[in-house]
This record gives sequence, structure tokens and C-alpha cells, in this order.
Amino acid sequence: MADKDSEYATWLPVIGRALARLALERATDREPDKYREVLDKVKFLEGLGLPQADAAEAAGSTAESVRVARYNKSKAKKSGKKGSKKKATRGRR
Repeated sequence: MADKDSEYATWLPVIGRALARLALERATDREPDKYREVLDKVKFLEGLGLPQADAAEAAGSTAESVRVARYNKSKAKKSGKKGSKKKATRGRR
């Protein structure tokens, strides 16, 4: 019985990742505009239960670039503007 458990532990994650990739491919076929960006694909795959590193790889990216893209996206949301004005500084007298 222990041999079967170790066999399942080996193959179940592989099967899960393969099914997640197939689901992503099917979703992009049905709604190509919705899953155009890498972050959208990663979010979909993470919703299926894949860890961020596996989801990024399946979406055609790396975990580090996904992390940076999420940071930049959240930073852009907080600022609200892309070209904000600098505050005027007073000169020394």
C-alpha cells in the first residue's frame, strides 16, 4: 500500500499540471481577449490550484517576472496617473 501512495504522490501533481495547461488552452480558445496578458493566464491557473511558479511557467513566463509585473500593476493602480506632476520646490534664499 505504501508503494501505491508514493506512486500517486509522484504522478498526481504531473497530471494536475497537465490538466491545468489544457484548461488554459481551452479557455484562451474560447475567450482570447480575456486571457491575452500573462498575468491573466497566471491568475486563471492559480485559481485552478497551481503554485505561482508552475502557473508562470505554463503561461510562458517565469515566477520572478510575474512577481515584478504584479508589483508594477499594483503600483500603477495606486498612483492613478501615469504622468504625475512633480511638486514645486522653493529655492534657497
